[in-house]
Amino acid sequence: MKSALIIFAVLIIGIYISPLYKSKINIGNIFGILLGTVMLLLATFQNEIELFYKTQIGKIIIIVISTIATVFFILFFTTLFRIIKASKYSAKSENTVIVLGCRVKGSVPSKALVKRCLAAKDYMTKNKNAVAILSGGQGDDEDISEAECMEQILTSNGIEKERLIKEEKSTSTYENMLFSKQIVDELKLSNNTAIATSEYHMLRAKMYAQKIGFVPSSLPAKSIPILRVAYFTREVFGIWYMKIKEALQK
Repeated sequence: MKSALIIFAVLIIGIYISPLYKSKINIGNIFGILLGTVMLLLATFQNEIELFYKTQIGKIIIIVISTIATVFFILFFTTLFRIIKASKYSAKSENTVIVLGCRVKGSVPSKALVKRCLAAKDYMTKNKNAVAILSGGQGDDEDISEAECMEQILTSNGIEKERLIKEEKSTSTYENMLFSKQIVDELKLSNNTAIATSEYHMLRAKMYAQKIGFVPSSLPAKSIPILRVAYFTREVFGIWYMKIKEALQK
């Protein structure tokens, strides 16, 4: 049992450390590495923990910690299940597509941004009446706006420029939806929208879209496999942060 727990802990740490050669560290990586480390410590000091549990104060402390951990992981996996469920393709014949921006390195798109654009391209190739709002502003380290970069990707892949509408003010997922809604209302486009974003990001994007007044469907772009576990984990905390922020604003 002890050996199995140690092996499992090391495996978890490896899964969350391995993506770091391709991406910056985020809360998903940190959580996974900490989880694996705690499991490793529990396995290493198993005998000492059992002795501590036999004391009255030790028993109380361990029961309290175990209860908190149980509630945490129930909430964690419930949220994770919702994220996975929302990541499934559900777009059908919506004529309004919203492509969410992602990092541009100077003027070079990140792989995630390219994948989002290609997901939109495949959909728009099949749905000739669809138009896309390309939603993404320009960060301090970006030479062009994310919307401009997306337009370049899509036109180079055969999508007509007149079917693309740039939204270049947004700096967050909420603003993506807010400013896209203004364009939709101004041009009298349909509120039934197909949202193109990374699959792990889809639930949060759709929650903001519904809040703004859209009826969203999913147009997911697959993330790089080695990054997927950490990104899905990170998104759990993103959803929680969103919910806590909304609760505090009420």
